[in-house]
Amino acid sequence: PDLRRMLRPRGPVAVFGASNFPFAFGTVGGDTASALAAGCPVIVKGHPSHPGTSELFAHAVLAAIDSLKLPAGLFSLLQGKNHALSAALVKHPSISAVGFTGSLRAGRALFDLAAARAAPIPVYAEMGSLNPLFILPSAMIERAQSIAKNLAASVLLGGGQFCTKPGLVFALGDADALIDSLAATIGSAPAPTMLNQPLRDAFAKETQAMAKVSGVKTLVHA
Repeated sequence: PDLRRMLRPRGPVAVFGASNFPFAFGTVGGDTASALAAGCPVIVKGHPSHPGTSELFAHAVLAAIDSLKLPAGLFSLLQGKNHALSAALVKHPSISAVGFTGSLRAGRALFDLAAARAAPIPVYAEMGSLNPLFILPSAMIERAQSIAKNLAASVLLGGGQFCTKPGLVFALGDADALIDSLAATIGSAPAPTMLNQPLRDAFAKETQAMAKVSGVKTLVHA
């Protein structure tokens, strides 16, 4: 009979921005905005892939804070590649929550650090995605080439670094036309530029490992 929504500040929040979306999920992305909206100070750990962009955003935020006469400690930016910096931030007793967008491995490491504290804190994390896609027999008969074209566009968008792309496709029925069209579309596309060297190295490592799995047939070589 009575439903209420309340924003109650927890305290300082540590935000770890994503490498693939420096605007939407970076220094001043959704996690930072949510924490500030709830009344929490924010300490952002800038992603090493785009330190300049992180700094420009930080200057904009600090200028806004100054113009509104808000407390100077409402927002801070830390830069650095050392994992020890991230760990120290999560384990600091004043930090009350963590916001993270990135890989499962990194997110899990931050979660474990937060859970191991004397007073555990919540970690709000978006850690990768798989996004299974099911294609029914009638759809493949009616529009296999159209599905392949749209599927290739989704997979290649942003160099394959969008978490919304399909990662596992279940093709029910005769899928030969779909597979041939998909392979041809992806194979003829220009090679995308990945955002940083670690992503490129991880992509190469994973594709090489996948190619060695029994039953896997490589149709397009990166």
